[in-house]
Amino acid sequence: MARILLGWELGAHRGHLVRLAAIARILIAQGHQVDAALQNMDGAAALFPEGVRLWQAPLWPRMIVNVTRLDGPPVATMGDILVRLGLDREEAFEGLIRAWDSLFIAISPQSVISDFAPAMLRAAWGRIPSIAVGTGFECVPGDLAAFPSLNRQPAAHDEAAILAQANAALARCSRPAMLGLPALFAADTPLPGTFRELDPYGAMRREPPVSPTLAGPAPPISDGQGEEVFVYGFERIMADAALWDGLAQSGLPVRVHVPGASAALQERFARLGFAFAPDPLPFEEIARCARLLVSHGGHGFTSAALLAGIPHIITPYDLEKQAHADHVVALRLGGQVPLMAIKPAPFAESLKRIHADDALVARARNAAPGFHAQMARPMDKAILAAISGR
Repeated sequence: MARILLGWELGAHRGHLVRLAAIARILIAQGHQVDAALQNMDGAAALFPEGVRLWQAPLWPRMIVNVTRLDGPPVATMGDILVRLGLDREEAFEGLIRAWDSLFIAISPQSVISDFAPAMLRAAWGRIPSIAVGTGFECVPGDLAAFPSLNRQPAAHDEAAILAQANAALARCSRPAMLGLPALFAADTPLPGTFRELDPYGAMRREPPVSPTLAGPAPPISDGQGEEVFVYGFERIMADAALWDGLAQSGLPVRVHVPGASAALQERFARLGFAFAPDPLPFEEIARCARLLVSHGGHGFTSAALLAGIPHIITPYDLEKQAHADHVVALRLGGQVPLMAIKPAPFAESLKRIHADDALVARARNAAPGFHAQMARPMDKAILAAISGR
């Protein structure tokens, strides 16, 4: 059996840990030895199975600050995001490659599995067989000449100049040059886990996606009898948003789950008349009670909403969530408004109108079987097949 290294570099949500921990359990059950180099160790010890050795992953230089407060122009491409995180610093990229080299020497993996870990993929390229997992947004096709715009706006940074800097760093690390910056995401086996309809690179991708990763079983299709507005969010971004006042002014029945919500935020929910769910609800229960969903547009929640056949209002605050919102709106299965642009009174009126839209509810339910049909290629089986060489 093989020693396999799991790596996670970018992205701030817990879903990366959950996905890699699930992969680790599958690999250990097959007799493999597993190491995991992680960006953030918070909660990792409880999630990963016994026997997995945990390592600190090399950190992109600007991950050390609050990424929601990074300065710079609005981003339009994955390249812009990487520059914002430090790819414009040639010496920093060289440091990332050399740090992964040190981990490779210490661990001696026969394969690596990347979850949004482009520096690890580039360090392993041509030396260690690699698998890339994640959402469609996180698994950029590595053969693109340049990163495409994901919001129809021009790139904020000169990608050719960044590519030249990155290639200079790679040369000092005895690595081959990249033909395009998307080669940072090149893997021997790319396994983007998403629905075709949510994939921001779907029109450019050669390999078929695997089924998206969910927090639990695929939910059943809603019977359309629920009446609640179910809201999923998180405090770091949403605590002071006008979203809550807009929800209250709608007069609709609202249930909220915000992981780790502070006592102050929970008191605010109570004053506004919301039902608060302190623990995550199974999506089956959400599907039974909800007529309308509101969230920031995370991939897992958005995928579950499509499977459940419930209309979804997305309040995006970054490029990835905006891409998901654009796709849901294009499918005519929900709506969107940027989180920071919400004004309570207009938002409340729109919410009431959408909640009363029987045609929208029926359209979401009718679309759900098509998403269930895409759950037939689970990521775990694809990973095991790739490792075994099948």
